[in-house]
Amino acid sequence: MPEKITNTNEIKVFILYLLEKIGYPLTFNELASIIIKDDFVDYFDFAANFHELIENGQIKRNESPDGDGASETYELSETGRLVSRGMAGEVLSKSAMEKSYISAQRHLSLEKRDAVMSNDIESIGPDKYIFNCQITDRDGLVFKLSLRADSFEQVEKMRKAFEDRPDVISRGLISLTTGDIEYLISGR
Repeated sequence: MPEKITNTNEIKVFILYLLEKIGYPLTFNELASIIIKDDFVDYFDFAANFHELIENGQIKRNESPDGDGASETYELSETGRLVSRGMAGEVLSKSAMEKSYISAQRHLSLEKRDAVMSNDIESIGPDKYIFNCQITDRDGLVFKLSLRADSFEQVEKMRKAFEDRPDVISRGLISLTTGDIEYLISGR
């Protein structure tokens, strides 16, 4: 179980940092779900600090188009963005920042992050190939990977898997390289 963040200032900066990493408006329930599912912050601590961030003008509320309030979304204000960028490294541990980043990546679709996928296959000898693939998004390079395949069938399977499920491959690589294999085991 991950270590919970309990300090009020850390919780506020964690929320702001996570919203900045996500980069688009979310409903209260969507954001709460991300934070609670990954067990970083207790729900009541999240709710209290979230509402304080709204009152202080660091998070802005976007009214729902139908006026029912159920689909209101929230995003960082310019003040919230400045606080996130200025305080995240000061207030949050590297571990908490990494947790926030992994959480954001795990719960974001590549489409919502304006991701662009590319891949190619290089022949490097008789029945030897290199599969190159990469994903970029609005923040730049997400990952770039090259793998050797020992047959054309194998390299074609790699290409097809990448083209069919780049989000799963991206999350899997992040999980493997950060040691968070729980995602691979549980599918969270």
